[in-house]
Amino acid sequence: MELKGLLERGYFPKELPKPFMTRSFASLMDTLSDYKEPEKIPGVFGKEIIKKSNIPVAKEVFYSLARVGLKRRQLSICNPVLFYLLAREIVKNWQEIKPAVSGSNFAATEPEFKSDGRAINGKYSQNQRVELAKKNRIGARYILTTDISRFYHSIYTHSIPWALHGKNLAKANRRLDSLGNKLDYLVRQGQDGQTVGIPIGPDTSLVIAELLMHSVDKEVAKNFPHIKGHRFIDDYELSFTNRDEAERAYHILDANLAEFELALNTKKTYISKLPVRLESNWLSELRQFQIRSDKNTQLSDLESYFSLAFDLYNKYTDESVLQWAISCLRSVPINEENWDSFQRLLMLCVTPEPSCLPFVLEQILLHKKKLSNVNVLKDELTFLLNNIIIKHAELRHSSEVANALWGCLAFRLNVNSNAVNKISACRDSCVALLALDCEQENLLESSLNKTLWDNYLNTDALYGDQWLLSYEMSLKGWMKPKKNQDYVEKDPNFSFLKENNVYFYLERNKWDDDELPITPSLMPYDNYDHYSYHPLFRGADYSISKE
Repeated sequence: MELKGLLERGYFPKELPKPFMTRSFASLMDTLSDYKEPEKIPGVFGKEIIKKSNIPVAKEVFYSLARVGLKRRQLSICNPVLFYLLAREIVKNWQEIKPAVSGSNFAATEPEFKSDGRAINGKYSQNQRVELAKKNRIGARYILTTDISRFYHSIYTHSIPWALHGKNLAKANRRLDSLGNKLDYLVRQGQDGQTVGIPIGPDTSLVIAELLMHSVDKEVAKNFPHIKGHRFIDDYELSFTNRDEAERAYHILDANLAEFELALNTKKTYISKLPVRLESNWLSELRQFQIRSDKNTQLSDLESYFSLAFDLYNKYTDESVLQWAISCLRSVPINEENWDSFQRLLMLCVTPEPSCLPFVLEQILLHKKKLSNVNVLKDELTFLLNNIIIKHAELRHSSEVANALWGCLAFRLNVNSNAVNKISACRDSCVALLALDCEQENLLESSLNKTLWDNYLNTDALYGDQWLLSYEMSLKGWMKPKKNQDYVEKDPNFSFLKENNVYFYLERNKWDDDELPITPSLMPYDNYDHYSYHPLFRGADYSISKE
């Protein structure tokens, strides 16, 4: 496994706006192996983890991600010092870890190092669920489907050494001379010493999750040697010849999860008699839709397609219907004369379902690049993005506000005074950096009130829950503290990063307009990866290509 790849493509959550990146951090950390005297590397970057007193405690920056309806997910932007130490430990000991995350009969998300996309990802992609179901249901009469209640939030960090070394041995030895204890300790140190929960977002968490779930899988397989099924992280589908077996498997699975202080989600547990649908009704309806290329018929088709998507959205309120419907339009060649209508149809999705915003911005950027003689509807997009900011800023809805500001930067749209006032009260590193970048680009109609953010311009804040803002302000010089202006230089870890010009946010004046940072690959629907979807518009009079 490659450490540079993990730091570059497996560190920040994939859902962040693309200007947030870790490329320069990965490049610098990759060079540390060339140091002939690692102990002389500043801070703890070159230190072996043998004493707990050597490792700082840090907090994560939280990013509140909009999901479907009222659902949200709290993502973590881990402190770079602690994330580097954890990633290095996993890479250095991969040969010991690999057997513990391999060999399960069910694990579709067995972690593998990837050469592109995320650094560590599952063996099977999410859109292969249907293929696995077709294979594993053959000869079965019943399926058990279930998942774990608040899985990542519920993981007990002390269970990491339990999974690696066995519970009794791990409890007898709590020293840092075992890999499991080191991983447990580093995870805890990176989340303010908390023992419950692991970060959602970095690829290292997939490795930790699979350590636990592989142990559970093996116990289930012992009781049912011929069982078939698959598991995507914590989401099981297991096949059985009779209902009694399915019920027994549920209880065995629940008992083994309890060994790791985890529990099944009874509200999402079903024993279903086969045959059952391979995919949701709304997916099948959208897949059957055809969009033609002729100017007049295409406009009619687009209006009908979105009308269908709106109906399905209102019918399937817990599913990511609109996100999936929008993302599948990436490969559809839009006629230039339909461009304005296409933009308006996209924008209609955002206010009722704010989690659509990154997909809408992505569509406009991608299609604008393909159509040479069209313009973005800036007045309407400006109105929409400002309203999103005003509505969601005071609720600390990171993804809505951050993506709206990212859209203003990408299309050079003004942020009105009301929105600026709302942003100024946001205690959110990502929002603050994007807003300050807008200020540098003269996109704000009034001045930001930076009083709140001044609190993070100090050395202690580098290990707090706004470390990203604290560090980037010093690096970019966008804000200066009234005293202690060299606060980053006083910390050996962050001063080392600053001296080597490591940045975690790429400002607008360094973007290449021909290669604007596009929203990264997202997963609009838990069961489908929209960057590897099946051709949606079968029967249309042009070919569909996967991009």
